Amino acid sequence: MKFKKERLLIIAPHADDEILGCYSLIKKVKDNGGEVFVQILSLGGYEKIEGKRITKEDWAQELANVSQYLQIDDYDIAFTNNEFQWIDVKPKHELISYIESKSKISISKIKPTIVAIPSVNSHHQDHIHIFKACIAALRPLNKPIVDTVISYEAPEHSRWSASGVFQPNLYIDIEKHLTRKISAFYKYKSQIRIGGRDKHTIKNHAEYRGKEAG
Repeated sequence: MKFKKERLLIIAPHADDEILGCYSLIKKVKDNGGEVFVQILSLGGYEKIEGKRITKEDWAQELANVSQYLQIDDYDIAFTNNEFQWIDVKPKHELISYIESKSKISISKIKPTIVAIPSVNSHHQDHIHIFKACIAALRPLNKPIVDTVISYEAPEHSRWSASGVFQPNLYIDIEKHLTRKISAFYKYKSQIRIGGRDKHTIKNHAEYRGKEAG
C-alpha cells in the first residue's frame, strides 16, 4: 500500500483510540499528501477508576489539541452527555445512520478510500458494539463503496476477549515516530493511566509488534 493521497476515516468509540490504534496510519497518510478524518462516537464526563472526575469539556479540549497537533483535517463527536455516554446502549440503527450519512464527516459526505474501525477482539463493550455498527454501515451493498476497511487494536484489551485475540496482518513501522506518538497521546492528560496506559506501555507494545513483524 502506497498511502498516496488517501482519504482516511477513523471511527473511534472514544477520544484517544485513534492515537493508540492508528497513529502510524495517520502519519503515513498525512506524509503522503492524504487527508485524515476522525469520528468520535462517544465523549462524556466520567469518574476514573482512581477516583478523579473527568469532565466532557476537558476531554473535548484535549481532542481539539490532539487534532491540531496531528493536523487532522476534520473531526466530529457524535454523542455527548453530562454523565458518561455508554455507547453500547445506543440502538445500532442510530449509529449506522450517523456513520453512513448524518455526521458531517460521514461516509457519504467525505467518500473515504480507507476506513479504520475498532476490532471486535476486545473485552470493551463499546468497541464491540461500534465494530458491529461499522460492519453494517460499510457493507459493499451501500454507496459509496470504500476501497479498504481495516480493524485497529486497542492494546489494553485486544488480548483478553470472548471473541479471540487480535491478530494483525498490516504493520506500519513506527520506529522513527514513536516519540511523537507518545507526545500526541500525552495531550490526552485525562486518559493517562500509569502502568496501564502510559509511555512505557506504548513503547513496550510497539516493540512487541515490531518483533512479531520481524
